[in-house]
Amino acid sequence: MLTVKDHWERLFERDTVGAVEALLPSALLSARWYGGKARTIAAVHVKETIPLHTGAHSMVLIFMDVSYKDGGPEVYTMVLTASFGEPAVQIQQAHPEAVLAEVTIAGLSGDRRGLLHDALSDHACAGALLYAIRQENRFQGENGTLLASSIPAFSTALAETASAESFVMQGEQSNTSVRFDRHAILKLYRRFEPGLNPDLEIGRVLTARGYAHSPAVLGSLEYTRPDQQPGTVAIVSRFVENQGDAWRYTLSELDAELADGSGSAMSASSAYPDAAALLGRRTAELHIALAQHTADPVFVPEPCNLGYWQSLRDRMIRSVEDALALLGRRIQDLHGQNRQRATLVLESKAILLSRLEAPVKRNPRAVRIRCHGDFHLGQVLYTGRDFVIIDFEGEPARPLSERRAKHVPIVDVAGMIRSFHYAASVALDRAGNRPDADERRSELEQRMKQWYQAVMEAFLTGYAETAGKASFLPQKSEDRDLLLDAYLMEKACYELNYELNNRPSWAGIPINGLLQLIQTMDSECWVGDESPTQHSNGGVGEYTGSDDDC
Repeated sequence: MLTVKDHWERLFERDTVGAVEALLPSALLSARWYGGKARTIAAVHVKETIPLHTGAHSMVLIFMDVSYKDGGPEVYTMVLTASFGEPAVQIQQAHPEAVLAEVTIAGLSGDRRGLLHDALSDHACAGALLYAIRQENRFQGENGTLLASSIPAFSTALAETASAESFVMQGEQSNTSVRFDRHAILKLYRRFEPGLNPDLEIGRVLTARGYAHSPAVLGSLEYTRPDQQPGTVAIVSRFVENQGDAWRYTLSELDAELADGSGSAMSASSAYPDAAALLGRRTAELHIALAQHTADPVFVPEPCNLGYWQSLRDRMIRSVEDALALLGRRIQDLHGQNRQRATLVLESKAILLSRLEAPVKRNPRAVRIRCHGDFHLGQVLYTGRDFVIIDFEGEPARPLSERRAKHVPIVDVAGMIRSFHYAASVALDRAGNRPDADERRSELEQRMKQWYQAVMEAFLTGYAETAGKASFLPQKSEDRDLLLDAYLMEKACYELNYELNNRPSWAGIPINGLLQLIQTMDSECWVGDESPTQHSNGGVGEYTGSDDDC
């Protein structure tokens, strides 16, 4: 219970904010968007408070400085408000996870009891925040200013949301998104860093260039102060009609594939490889749009030189070494095949590291551009007939400077291939719960191997046919293979770090990916040549199914 005089916003004044700060560590640990759960919090301090007054609605945007017992600090955001009476009851019933504390306002006419809670869970507050963006309001804090902006061409789209009902979307992990009927989506970035978020930066460029397969950007909230670069707090995008993300669509297709008991071969009626080819084409179109020449230096394509390949190698070596070091420390937490395969991966460290020398030795000709940076099936919406690419923020755990860097876009190709592998692993594990799973185990594994190979080939073919001889791709297939291997390795190591820290029972998936990558490194070929053949470097080349606890 928090108690304050006159008005709830006084909770954030210098002499009272300590009571709120005492609640923030537990609030962060229970929030699904908080990315520091694997670390030990030392303290949380409110470093900036910005009152957001829009008509009858009062909110407060807070920036929380989270310090840890290990490593550097992070800054997270919350938009808070207080509700009393029946609105408070509704919040408690519908969104108990949004409640930070009970609050009592002591006044001359008596006490008022209510709830201090996340404002995005309140329909009126979420709508008021969107209205402020449409009106391009400015909100002053103690140290800086929150600036709202909108794109005039889309003012009508924002106006349509005035009476729209809002819904907090449940699929978001590292941020919070609110959908306003079928008009717009507001995304609040929970982890704040000075500098333009690539989600907003790339979204604006794609909107301006008319790329049809990503949502148009409608507006934003940015925080600026004299001593640092402006940072992105929120973005508003046009809502795109869809049937869910491509991850869900893929798993539903795989469930149907594995439920078919007609034989050991992949179902002839499976249309998913055609969908994967379409996704490959859309991916190449994205890269073509991002590779257009521009006066903006942060989007100008840059040729890759030996220095770039050396820095790429050094970064990837650090990624592999860090992931394998963590695997070595956590190997006793793994069981069965997971532990056996982890041991094989650790014993093969020299093979992995030696592979990363190849781009430096060959110095392939290619151009690096801005890319998606965190490309997987969960970052793609399926409309029922086509795909729409979303979420250009990059891998949330990486610093903003890395997420805004230019890369050879094979990095996105590798990300999607790893996602196909994840889908195959999860689907096979789900099929293992069926009554006839033991008798059909060999057949199911063979189907997943065939499915993965067919889908990977289709995706790569669709991508290569559309990209053609684009300058961002090395023209020699051997160079493309080497880079694809390197990015697949780096992505699997990133996944391994994540799974060991957040979902240890899933660690078998990236372990399998690394192990099979090691086993197939001598079998090289990539589509796009005159006689395309199968590329077996996806982490499922000798796929034997998911582990017992995946």
